[in-house]
Amino acid sequence: MKTKTVLATVFTLLLASSSFAQSIKTCQTGSLASYIALGSGGCMFDSALYRNFTYTSSAATTNGVNPNDITVTPILLPTATLFPGLNFSAKWMAAKDTAQQSTIGYNVVPFPPQASPVPTGAVLTLDLGTTQVFGIIGSVTVTETTSATSTTDLLKVYESCEDACMLKQSDSVVVTPVGSLQTAIVISLYGGTGGVLLDNFAADDAFGPQPE
Repeated sequence: MKTKTVLATVFTLLLASSSFAQSIKTCQTGSLASYIALGSGGCMFDSALYRNFTYTSSAATTNGVNPNDITVTPILLPTATLFPGLNFSAKWMAAKDTAQQSTIGYNVVPFPPQASPVPTGAVLTLDLGTTQVFGIIGSVTVTETTSATSTTDLLKVYESCEDACMLKQSDSVVVTPVGSLQTAIVISLYGGTGGVLLDNFAADDAFGPQPE
């Protein structure tokens, strides 16, 4: 009798969790402003709940990028222009001799009914999209930190030109154990001698088995 009671309780919890997952919106292509508007309810993507999106920028909205200007595209399999994960697309620019910094924040939680058994680790990947450094000096840098990473293993991708130009297209790290990941993605632009441009980048939190 005790075994039946335990099994019934587990089944009830799984059913309730599954119903909860079905009641949450699926993440769709939209502006970052629309993702911010989801609040703590968030949306489901790739076996995880993404919620509490934020955006801050050192540039005034008349000169910089605001949340309505940023398109968020969730994608599982790569295309010719997009990476797996959440793709953030906008025209981040810094003119000659100017610098600006923006930060996208959000919380991500793996959801057991979608990724059973509960994942014990995750592979975090940051991919740099299209960048341009128009002068002989300038840089575009995107970094990502989470509550499961430290400053020594943060994710960092960039195009940087000083004495020579260097490009790092992708970076990844394995984090364990996995619970709620508070994420901060910082976009840093330095215009240098001719200005710089960033069109897009992607952040992927891979929990459990992934499509091949």
